[in-house]
Amino acid sequence: MIVIIQGPQACGKGTQARLLAEKYGWLHLEMGKILRSISNSDNPHAAKIHDTLNSGGLVPDELVRLISWDYIKRHHEQGMIFEGYPRSLAQYEHLQDMLKKFNKRIDAVVSINIPEEESIKRMSDRRTCQRCGRVYIVGEALKCECGGELVLREDDKPQAIRRRLQIYHEQTKPVFERAKSEGIAIEIDGMHPIAEVHEKICTRLA
Repeated sequence: MIVIIQGPQACGKGTQARLLAEKYGWLHLEMGKILRSISNSDNPHAAKIHDTLNSGGLVPDELVRLISWDYIKRHHEQGMIFEGYPRSLAQYEHLQDMLKKFNKRIDAVVSINIPEEESIKRMSDRRTCQRCGRVYIVGEALKCECGGELVLREDDKPQAIRRRLQIYHEQTKPVFERAKSEGIAIEIDGMHPIAEVHEKICTRLA
């Protein structure tokens, strides 16, 4: 099964993607984590990706397409869940085209919805480990279990949050509207406990 999970920032899609990957044995492509890793490397695109992510913008399609194509080529025989990708209709169509080369298709697009005010609050309250990328809530820990320092990411600051939400509504949300027209859309209320949201997603996927 090929599943896309999306929703506004801090809706819990990362947590749900990991739970689904564990439950069903799917591979989990977390595009944001891959891009942040590249931005901190000596890759020739690192500086551009770093600046784009920190401003809350979208990384150019051609680079994201190369990353996803490499992943699909290596893992197309397994179930996958895509998180943080595709973020636009163009990326969605590219993904469909890539999967078709292996006689695969997108089976479901899951959208976890929360109010914008809740999204801003959750993002402002989270801290990320500089070493491993694990996310914590303010007051949950002073340091990561791996020993890394916990910091407020640049793209989790108020100005970048608003920019990211604007991009989500303008460019990413239309992906879900397209999925609706294709009969593969699953809409979930993200204002419930993690376990309850997970159960609802599993029920709809069954």
